[in-house]
Amino acid sequence: MAYFLLVLVPAGLILPLVFAGRAFGVLARAGGSRRADSAAWLRTAGFAQAAIAVGVYAWGLLHVTGAVVSAEDGGTNSSPIPPCRTQGWEYRGEGITGYRVEFVPLRFVCETDDVGDYTTSVPGYVNPVFFFLGLGAAVCFTVVALDSDSGRGRTGTGT
Repeated sequence: MAYFLLVLVPAGLILPLVFAGRAFGVLARAGGSRRADSAAWLRTAGFAQAAIAVGVYAWGLLHVTGAVVSAEDGGTNSSPIPPCRTQGWEYRGEGITGYRVEFVPLRFVCETDDVGDYTTSVPGYVNPVFFFLGLGAAVCFTVVALDSDSGRGRTGTGT
């Protein structure tokens, strides 16, 4: 698990920069912000939303990675695992059996045998921001693609 996170976190830190560069590149190719048409603005908005969405997801991955590293660190005072020591953990402490990481939605889940599983470590805003900005980026790119497809159909009929 930790090795998989070591691959995802750097990718999550690099991709927002790539998407932000693409957003600025679209505007630059369109001739600047004053000359850009609606398609260029939609592409720019899509790339900007994708950059923020991936950046927020990477922020959540950093929290999950810290929790996994803390959970895997054995030794004194390691039971129950430190990330599962939330408010009231003393009452659940005997029943904590392990943990798991779920990537969609992103969360660190503490598994118990008697009370029920519960999540920790990922800030509450990460999943909604990732979902809504990712959805916004998808909508922007879909509108641009549908608009360009309909434009091709009109220009191709020259009889």
